Amino acid sequence: MDLLKTLAIPQSVEHFHVLILIGGLISIVLYPYLGFLLGSSVISYFVNRKGTRERNDNLTRFAKELIDIVLFNKSIPTFLALVPSFSSVFVFAQVLQSTDAISVGLAAYGFIVLLIAVVSLYAYKYTFRLRDVLTNYEGLLDGKPRGADGLEEIRGYSKETVLSHFAAGRLGVICLLVASFLLVSALTIATNPDTWSDVDSVFALFISLDVIIRSLEFTALAAGATGVGILYFFFAWEKGIPRLNDEQRAFARRLAIRLITTSFLSLPVFAVLAVLMLPPASLSGMLYGFAGVALILLFLAAQYVYAFVRDSHTPYLNSAVYSLAVSFVFLSVNDQVAIHNATAVEAAYLAYQYDRATEELKSKLGVAAAALTGEDIYNGRCSACHLFDSKKIGPAYKDVIPKYAGNKDLIMAFVLNPVKKDPAFPPMPNQGLKPAEADSIVSYILKRLGSTDTKPAGTGQAAPQK
Repeated sequence: MDLLKTLAIPQSVEHFHVLILIGGLISIVLYPYLGFLLGSSVISYFVNRKGTRERNDNLTRFAKELIDIVLFNKSIPTFLALVPSFSSVFVFAQVLQSTDAISVGLAAYGFIVLLIAVVSLYAYKYTFRLRDVLTNYEGLLDGKPRGADGLEEIRGYSKETVLSHFAAGRLGVICLLVASFLLVSALTIATNPDTWSDVDSVFALFISLDVIIRSLEFTALAAGATGVGILYFFFAWEKGIPRLNDEQRAFARRLAIRLITTSFLSLPVFAVLAVLMLPPASLSGMLYGFAGVALILLFLAAQYVYAFVRDSHTPYLNSAVYSLAVSFVFLSVNDQVAIHNATAVEAAYLAYQYDRATEELKSKLGVAAAALTGEDIYNGRCSACHLFDSKKIGPAYKDVIPKYAGNKDLIMAFVLNPVKKDPAFPPMPNQGLKPAEADSIVSYILKRLGSTDTKPAGTGQAAPQK
C-alpha cells in the first residue's frame, strides 16, 4: 500500500493541521462505534450458540435483539465504520507520506476486512429472521402426516439456514476482530515515531508492546461501550426495543454489569500505560490534560452506572452514556494530539516541499520575486540570535548543523517551518522566507562551516534537534 504514499501530495502547514483535525473527527466516530460493534457481535454470536444448543429461547431472543441494535440499518455501519475507516487510509497517506510508517497499509487492509465483516454480520442478522419464519412454519405443520406439505424439505432447508447463519456470524466476528486489530495498530504506529522503522510488517505487530497495550485498551473500551449500550438500549431507550420478559432482562443486566466492571477497572490502566509508552516527541501538556479529563469522565460514568444499579432510575443511564461518550471523545482527540506532535518535523518538510513547488510554478509564470543572498539574510535576520561558533539567544550553528547529518532539505524544512526541539532555548520564530531564500541561507551556513554535503531527505528519519 506504499503506492498511496507516492500518490500523496505535499501540504502547507495549514492543510496539514486540517488533516490532523479530520483524523480526529474520524477517530471520534470510528473507534467507539467499532468497539460497540465488536462487543455486541461477539456476545450475540456466542449467546446465540448457547441458546440454540440448550434450546433456550430467552438467550436466542437476546442475541437477536442485540445484533439488531448495533446493525439497526445499513446507514449506521456505513457512516460510523466503513466511511471513516476508508477516509483514515488517505489521512494517514497524506500525514505520513515522508515516513516509513506502515499505518497506511494497515488501515487499508483493515478497511477491506471490515467491509467483509459488516456484510457477513448483516447476513447473520437477516438469517435470524429466516430461522424464526421456518421454525414457526414447522410448528404449524407438526402433527401432520410425514411428508405432508413439504415438511421434510422445510426441515432440511431450516437446518441449512441454521448452518449458514452461524457460518456468517463466525466469519463476521473473526473479520471484525482482525479489522479492529489492524485499525488500532495503524493508529498506534502513527502516534509513535519510534515504531515507524522498527515495526515494518504485520508479524512485528504481535511483538510490539505499544500495539499490545493499545489493543488491550481498545478491548476494554469495547467492553465498556457494549455494557453501557446494553443497559441503555434494553432499559432506557423507548424506540424499537420490544418488551423483554423478566429472565431476559435479568440476563441482560448481569451481562452488562460484568462488562462495565471489567472495562472501568482496566481501561484507565491501559490508557495510562498507552500514554507512558509514547516517546518524548509525541508528548505535550495538552496530551496529558486530555488524558486526565478522559479518566475523570470515565470515573463519572462509572458512578452513574452504579447509581442505576442501586436505584434502577433510568435517567442515570442517559448520564452514563453521555459521560462515557465524551470520555471516548477525549481519548480519541488525545491520539490526534500525539500524531500532531510526532509528525512536527514531517509537517515542516512537507510544507517546505509545498512552498518550493509553489515558487517553481511562480517562476515558470514569471511572477517570482528576486531572492536575497544567504549572507544578506544572515546579517539581516539570523545574526540577532545565532552565531557560528558560540551560543547567543539560540544555539551555535556548529552544534546544530551536524545533527542533520548533512541533509540540506531537512535543514531548509526547519528554517521554513521551525519546530521547538531544545528546551534550553526559546522557539525560533518563522522568518517568512521563500524556498529560494531558505536555500540561500542554508547554503551560506554550510559553506561557512565547511560542509558541502547536500544529501536528499530520506524517509522515516529521526527528528533533528534545534
